[in-house]
Amino acid sequence: CACGIKTLNFVGRVIQASRPASSIIANAKEKNALADFLKPRMGKGTLRELPSNAEMIGTLKIVYEVTLSKPLGITLADAPRGPGFGVGVEEVLPGGNADKLLQEVLAGKDSMWIQEGDELEAVNGVLTDGYQEKAVELVGASGDEVKLQFSRPRKGFIKVVFPGGKSVTSPRAAILQRLAEKAGYDSGCTSKDGRDERCWYKDPATGEVYVLPLNVPGLVPSVWRKSDEDGARPGEGEYECWIPLRLEYAPEEYQKALEEEAAAEAGRSR
Repeated sequence: CACGIKTLNFVGRVIQASRPASSIIANAKEKNALADFLKPRMGKGTLRELPSNAEMIGTLKIVYEVTLSKPLGITLADAPRGPGFGVGVEEVLPGGNADKLLQEVLAGKDSMWIQEGDELEAVNGVLTDGYQEKAVELVGASGDEVKLQFSRPRKGFIKVVFPGGKSVTSPRAAILQRLAEKAGYDSGCTSKDGRDERCWYKDPATGEVYVLPLNVPGLVPSVWRKSDEDGARPGEGEYECWIPLRLEYAPEEYQKALEEEAAAEAGRSR
């Protein structure tokens, strides 16, 4: 088949992790000091708009359409419950046409992209009815270009892109340091509490600062940092799964934090 099919689990292989015990500050004084060091910088809580080829259905999922040339460059899989329960994207093949769409989005194209975990609902307007076999037949019977309708949970996986273009499709609660390792990106960060400039990165789209061993892609960092004190409203601070999270190395943010910490300490000692 032109699209490349494998009967595997519905969701691609990705890391899932909770915050490690080493990153939790048990001592209240240490926790407060770290909170000051990583003080809120933006506090963005408002969701950004969907791409023009996507629509929010209710409050739980996003539906989008893309047109790709064959071969598509994806592998598909029946849902874990078996045929008839959904056709999922198991893998996006590097260098394939689906991957090229992601590269176009990263270059500024206004579009959703295909990623692991998305569900293929229709081919050229014909429903797959949740069957991988039917999806294969529909793609095979298509011409050189295929119109595909996918869906993604509103709180779906997030595409995290590290410097140099290395990327990974991530669960919302995965620690960024582990995701960097999964993507094959060597940050040089070995600190467990983030006190190392090699651990500091920034999202150029929002100005949010991410510390690899402490932050996860699913929560806007500045909202997370202030949530211990003020709390966060339901839905506030969620990162949008329809926008790739691009991280750029930002040692200047670490130096800025050090200077602010030193100034605060000098003020307290007066």
